[in-house]
Amino acid sequence: MKKIITAVSAITIAVPASSSNSAEDNIVEFDDNEMKFLYANEESFKGSGFIDLRVEKTVLWAGDNDNSGDVSLGDTLKYSVRVINLENVDAENVQMFDLLDSKIQLDLGTVAVTQGIVISGNDSFDSAQFVNVNLGNIAANWFALIDFDVTITNLDPGMNVISNTAEVFGPSGSFFISDDPTTDLFDPTLINAFGAPQDVIFTNGFEFQASGSF
Repeated sequence: MKKIITAVSAITIAVPASSSNSAEDNIVEFDDNEMKFLYANEESFKGSGFIDLRVEKTVLWAGDNDNSGDVSLGDTLKYSVRVINLENVDAENVQMFDLLDSKIQLDLGTVAVTQGIVISGNDSFDSAQFVNVNLGNIAANWFALIDFDVTITNLDPGMNVISNTAEVFGPSGSFFISDDPTTDLFDPTLINAFGAPQDVIFTNGFEFQASGSF
C-alpha cells in the first residue's frame, strides 16, 4: 500500500507492488496547487499523528415495492458503511456524513449503528437528504458499522445510476471518502435504477406512449 496525503485529507490507494524495496522506489509524489508532498514508506509515516482509516460502502436492493422485478421508483435500498481503523491505536472523535443522491430519500428512523450517536437521521424532524453519525472512538484494529434505508423517489425515464459516497472525518483533521469494496476500482457506490419507459416518436410524427415498467 502507498498513501497520498494532503494537508486535510488522506486516501489509501492500492498500487501494484514494486519489484524493488528501496526507499527511492517507494516514494510517491503528489502535486496539488503547487503544494508538493512526499511519502516514502510506512515506517517514515508512523508517529505523524495521522490515523489511517478505510471506509467501505455497499448497497442492497432491499424492497421491490412495486413488484416490477427491477430497481425502480418507490423501491427500498439499504446502505451499509463500515469504518475500519487500520492502526494499532484508537481513532478518536470519528464522524460520518453522507449526503444522499437527489434520486433517493432517507427513511427516517432506520439509521442503525454499532457504536456512537446518530446526530441526524432518526428523528421525524431530521432532513431526509443526509445522514450524520458521531462514531466516537474506534478501537485499534476494529471497525464501526452504520446501516440505513432509503426510498427511490425521483427517476428520469429509462436507466438511471444512483451514486453515493460517505465522508468520514477522523482525528488530526483527516478526511476519508468511501469505496465500494465489491469493485476493483476506488469508486463511489453505484446501483442502476429504471424509470418509466421513454415515449417513442416515429419519423412519420406518430407518437407511441409507453406504459408499464421494465
